[in-house]
Amino acid sequence: MRRTMGILLTGLMAAAVGALHAHAEAPHTYERTEDLPAQTGAVTVGDEAEEEALQYRDIPMTAFTVSGLSPSADTDLDYTDVWYSEWDDCRYLFLPATADRTALTITYDADDTLYLDGQAIVSGEPTDLLAEADIFYLAVGETDCGALRIMQSDHGVIYLTTSHGGTDALDANRFLVETGAALMLDADGGIVYDGELEKFTARGNSSWDYSQKKSYNIKLPQKEDLYGLGKAKKWALVANYLDHSMLRNKLTEEMCKAAGMAYVMDSTFVDFYADGSYRGTYQLSERVQIQKERVNIRDLEEKTEDKNADDLDTYPQAVVGADSPLDYVEDSYKYYEIPNDPADITGGYLLQFQQWNRYPGKASSGFVTSRGQAIELDGPEYASKAQVEYIRSFVQDAEDAIYSETGCNAKGKHYSDYIDVDSLILSYLVQEISLNVDGTFTSFYLWKDSDKKGDGKLHFGPAWDFDLAYGNFAASRSNSDGQIGHSMVATRLFIAYFPISGYLESGRPTVGVSWIGQLYKQEGFEARVAALYYERFEPFLYTLTQGETPYLTQMAAALRPSAEMSNARWHTYGGAKYTVFGGSSGADYMGSAELVRQFIERRKNGLEALWHPLVMRPGDVDANGVFDIADVIVLQKWLHAVPDTHLAIWQAADLDEDGRLDAFDLSRMKRTLTAGE
Repeated sequence: MRRTMGILLTGLMAAAVGALHAHAEAPHTYERTEDLPAQTGAVTVGDEAEEEALQYRDIPMTAFTVSGLSPSADTDLDYTDVWYSEWDDCRYLFLPATADRTALTITYDADDTLYLDGQAIVSGEPTDLLAEADIFYLAVGETDCGALRIMQSDHGVIYLTTSHGGTDALDANRFLVETGAALMLDADGGIVYDGELEKFTARGNSSWDYSQKKSYNIKLPQKEDLYGLGKAKKWALVANYLDHSMLRNKLTEEMCKAAGMAYVMDSTFVDFYADGSYRGTYQLSERVQIQKERVNIRDLEEKTEDKNADDLDTYPQAVVGADSPLDYVEDSYKYYEIPNDPADITGGYLLQFQQWNRYPGKASSGFVTSRGQAIELDGPEYASKAQVEYIRSFVQDAEDAIYSETGCNAKGKHYSDYIDVDSLILSYLVQEISLNVDGTFTSFYLWKDSDKKGDGKLHFGPAWDFDLAYGNFAASRSNSDGQIGHSMVATRLFIAYFPISGYLESGRPTVGVSWIGQLYKQEGFEARVAALYYERFEPFLYTLTQGETPYLTQMAAALRPSAEMSNARWHTYGGAKYTVFGGSSGADYMGSAELVRQFIERRKNGLEALWHPLVMRPGDVDANGVFDIADVIVLQKWLHAVPDTHLAIWQAADLDEDGRLDAFDLSRMKRTLTAGE
């Protein structure tokens, strides 16, 4: 079958190319720029018949806590309560990797003696009973109380306790600010962090409303290196509730590293326990911020703080070009009336393309370009008038160049004088490959260092927030050129067809083509996109999705023990009915990961059908831009079925143009190379 691959792909590629600009019938979509009603995010046990079937929900036991989960740590945070599942009408005990099941302490409050498989439990005393099985039958006195199922992870663990209302209170009110303490351990029980939490707060916008399993921000009193991710105070605990594979953010992180992007936010998976309640698998991640271990550019906010007596956020906020800082209006900007600026205000700046309807409330400092692109300043978050005016003018000059027919603005400067174009393309490709529904609407970052330290240009990245990408959310975008993209159609462009956020929805006269869409009109831009795709992304996507054990499958297998325990808590797979939006969910955890792999494979094929004609050079099967002996060796290995041999552009080897690869093509490649043609 492998030797006839060329014939099969010829038809598939032709069909894909034909569909690239066709208006496919779109499935039901959701509008991300509108406020949607809060979702429960899961099917609940609701009707009377099902209620009656829950015979073990109410039992004569009001508490069942297991402690001593991390014997290597001197702490009182390492405990968890047994959890009742309506799905299975039983109770679960979720244990971290550090738990020694031969020496755990059960403390309970019940009407009578508690029995596990007929053996009496003495409350408050250690027992080795929990090491004997994974399922026990629970009884209080002579009352049957159903099953107790035990699951154990193999990942690191975070225990957290709050000082006031508890995590449940924060889940109910996202505006609460909690404090507390945390103990973080690796899978072997080694202490990663043991200390106070300065802040514990809600994280996310729409995902907070749609998710039962919430994401959080944590801030430590001082910089700490957590799990080898580098020292910082601020961290994110990402729930990935809307992503049943829990891998979309992580695989994007790995893809960005493989592509050689300048800054990538690292992360690791942990099991999270808060106030004695097991909360599931979480992704502890660096946050996008100006900081040595993250976006390592000059910290202009810190330099400004040194020049002023008061905290920057205590100075009055002001706006120019709008009635209020809560308005979204073209050519407006907002800032803080900070009296003193450092001598150098050319950087660093950390900016974010923001949705038009989020910009008013989310951006403390920021501006809207003349064409309607809302830009939030994440650093400095509290910027002076001079600082906002400087970076606003710089970005506006860049935008003017992008939207001109020649690529040059009225000052005669090309957009490449303002923008590191390759970094922009890399950031765009991450969005396009993943079919990210947020695309350039929000969480699309760019930065500029000080002219004294950097190159004086805007650079794009880091990539952030991909839980609704890779076929996980149905959405369409259409711009004023009449181009339409859909997040579920793997054979067409999507992000390139975005308008500027605010087009139509805001009622403002914004330009209906985004920066990326406009750049596609500039000569040579798409060819450079195609070249960087093959150079920086295609090898990783091949490794991610192909071979006997694709890398994505390996990632899923490594997370599986933790993920399956999290699913027992949240029921986050089993089919579309268990998703918030009715999207990507497999019958089991590995099935959910496989759906992601299949989608990326389809996406890879679709993009290559579009882009390989732009970069294909006869003989250049490894797509490095040069036809040389390395291409001959690769084809020879491929024809001999050497494992892990990969042709980036197989059509480049089809020198006979017969739709198949064989020894005749190899022979012709050798003759061509020898002759120097």
